[in-house]
Amino acid sequence: MKYKFVLVIIALTLFLPSATAFSCSSLSGGDLQVCNSIQKTNLSQADKDLLISDIFNKNKTTPDFDFVYQWNTNLNIQNSPDGKTYSSGIINGAWIKIIALMPSVIENNTLYSSNSGKIQTTYSYNYQLPSGTASGDCNTYYSLLSKTEQLNVYVNGNLIGHDKLTAFDNLNQENLNFKAELVLNLKYKIDHYRNKRYCSKYNSKGICTAYSNKCQFYNTEYKTDSLTISDQLTSKLYQSNLTSSFKITDEYYGTTKGLLQADNYTNLILSFNNSEYKYSKYIYSLNYTLPYYVLTIRADEAESSQFNNIHVDKQNNAFYFTVADTSNCKIQLSDFFSSKISSCDLTFNKINFSISTNKTNYFDNDIIKVYITPKNLPVTLTYANKTITAENYAEFQAVLYENKIYARVNNQEETVLINVNKKEDFDMLYQLCTLLFIGYICYRITKVHASKFLRARK
Repeated sequence: MKYKFVLVIIALTLFLPSATAFSCSSLSGGDLQVCNSIQKTNLSQADKDLLISDIFNKNKTTPDFDFVYQWNTNLNIQNSPDGKTYSSGIINGAWIKIIALMPSVIENNTLYSSNSGKIQTTYSYNYQLPSGTASGDCNTYYSLLSKTEQLNVYVNGNLIGHDKLTAFDNLNQENLNFKAELVLNLKYKIDHYRNKRYCSKYNSKGICTAYSNKCQFYNTEYKTDSLTISDQLTSKLYQSNLTSSFKITDEYYGTTKGLLQADNYTNLILSFNNSEYKYSKYIYSLNYTLPYYVLTIRADEAESSQFNNIHVDKQNNAFYFTVADTSNCKIQLSDFFSSKISSCDLTFNKINFSISTNKTNYFDNDIIKVYITPKNLPVTLTYANKTITAENYAEFQAVLYENKIYARVNNQEETVLINVNKKEDFDMLYQLCTLLFIGYICYRITKVHASKFLRARK
């Protein structure tokens, strides 16, 4: 898989500068065949692009920011993506666009940013010096003296850089406003030539008898045309707060039970020497913006899990696991932008406790008496969706068909089984058994008398 990804990246480097869509030529093997098949269908180009983008997105449960970065920074954007341009004086066709915020994730139509990354901006402009002869001139010459362009990139009004790919870090405000500003200044000069009258012919007495005009330099005029344009992008700062706790709750006959609790994660991996459990809350896809196919990661809620040689019972953010070999235990948590790897505390101090009931069979609404040993140990008891904490002794009202009582101390759990039935059912069963018993007695009596009668006849 890694080798395949490297090939794709190399191909992108070669082909993307001229790309305006997802190109099948940057794929190989089976991916190339599938991509070509999609291109040959009668689907709209938008539907084709949607399907092909999924081919480029290899790992659906982890955002591939490296791929997005490689793609976006290799795009060749020569014209204004939204068609808007601005002019001032000799400046024309000027535009600026924030292309991408990297890394970033779109979730529920909200763009989330990490507290550090890069903002990608692109811009362009043209200029055209005036032409023709100015009023009153016999000749006019125009020449550019200087042109300066300055890109200013801001976050919430704070200047962070001047590059098309500007880095930022240590963001701490919830709402982020990125602004890219382009300041253009073009200075040019205008050389004016005017006709100057001079005597072209004198008589013998030195008196001018004919005049002519000569086009000669008159003065130089300097002009500066300026233009400031900007583009903005808003996003939310993603707050990362990965937390977890791990505890072994029981050990018996080479099997270990434990509890992993985690919060504020999107992906979770609990791994041991020969076992692994993976859980993901999202699937990720490529969101693209036309006409240049600028990419952003899109996250959609979709739970998925994978496991190998481990049993896991998930209850909200609690993962109760059972595994044989706990060696090389590791916890990996990640969210949209960050990850955390933790080791496991495999120590276990077992508390020997047990619960028992005054009997095994109950009728609906009977009182169940629960006895706890050892004495004075606080135990959490759960029965029929009712949870209490008790020491030594507790009571529950029997609920029809609820046949388990759970006891827990520090995530160590014990259970006791009971039977709860309807009293009407028991009465009916008792009457039926009574009838069957009477019938059986009658049968035995009849059989004995019949046997005596047959012997008497003989």
